[in-house]
Amino acid sequence: MIYVTVGTMFLDFPRLIREVDQIAVATDERVIVQAGLCTTLPAHCEYFDFKSHEEVMAIQRQARVVVCHAGIGTILDALAARRPTIVVPRRKQFNEHLTDHQMDLAQAVHNRGWARMVLDMGELPDACAHPPDFPDSYAPARHRLIRAVRDSLDRVATMKALGIRVRLG
Repeated sequence: MIYVTVGTMFLDFPRLIREVDQIAVATDERVIVQAGLCTTLPAHCEYFDFKSHEEVMAIQRQARVVVCHAGIGTILDALAARRPTIVVPRRKQFNEHLTDHQMDLAQAVHNRGWARMVLDMGELPDACAHPPDFPDSYAPARHRLIRAVRDSLDRVATMKALGIRVRLG
């Protein structure tokens, strides 16, 4: 199943909706679209406006691939669901957003190998057919935080064991 999400932005995202609708026509695979406040709606996909976070996460965990706009919450959810992710940033030039800040986030996750960024809608069918593997390099921030705290505590314990006075705070 392909899960597509456009987020909560009040502006339409017709480029993405129309392209995934064409993908749905060309495949037997189920395509589900979270259309949010978009006025452009798919004709060949299942779609809904909004669902609870728990329902959305359940859908994402079932997806073969997640196609999403470049909202930070949406990207983090796709990564938390551990699904291959394709990021299509909303663009100011197409009146899909007020700024191009989504380009920066999409580029950042692409550069880290956490998702594939698609700017040209003509590349989306191939990206969906051959999505990137879920990245081995991705570790949620809380895991890095826990590891950093443990490392710090280990260093403090080592310093104390060596008789080095440690002052915290």
